[in-house]
Amino acid sequence: MKRIVIFAAVALLMFSSFAFAQDPELRGTWKGTFAALDSDGVVKGDVAYVIKKQTGSLFEGTKLWFSKKNVLKKVNFRGIYDNGEITIAEAGNGYSAGYLTAKQQMVIKYFEAGSSYKAIINKLERVHFTTGFVEIDKDGNKIIMRAEITNHYPLNAERILKEADKNGDGKLTKKEWEDWKKANDWE
Repeated sequence: MKRIVIFAAVALLMFSSFAFAQDPELRGTWKGTFAALDSDGVVKGDVAYVIKKQTGSLFEGTKLWFSKKNVLKKVNFRGIYDNGEITIAEAGNGYSAGYLTAKQQMVIKYFEAGSSYKAIINKLERVHFTTGFVEIDKDGNKIIMRAEITNHYPLNAERILKEADKNGDGKLTKKEWEDWKKANDWE
């Protein structure tokens, strides 16, 4: 009986850690286009979602876009990633629902009720890490240190090191950097 209880506890622990491992890393900047239908008809433009914090399946950040009069607009949001679905509550009246369409792409659909009711679709792609190794390696020692990554990609430094630093020494070789970019389809 004791073995069964221990096996069940280990299986539960493994299952729960597997479930947590399923949450994708969403932090960073997602840019794209939107199409909105409101009282003025269809409006199109550019939009960005900057996801600043993520704890497991919970995340938060800021949505940015330009108004019809070309004024930068910002709204904070909080969201949940759950089993492939994204749900976002924006500061104000609206909410969004969406999903990842590919490893580095997502669709977010925004809805707002009330007198200014509207529907918006946002098609987003994660901003790629196109900077070359040499540009980040400011001191030219052929190693990217944690501080160099943090200076260049402040919102993503922790994630980059976690995924790319295969030997866990807190720094990246050119091979580790290139392998990480390739694994994330960012060649």
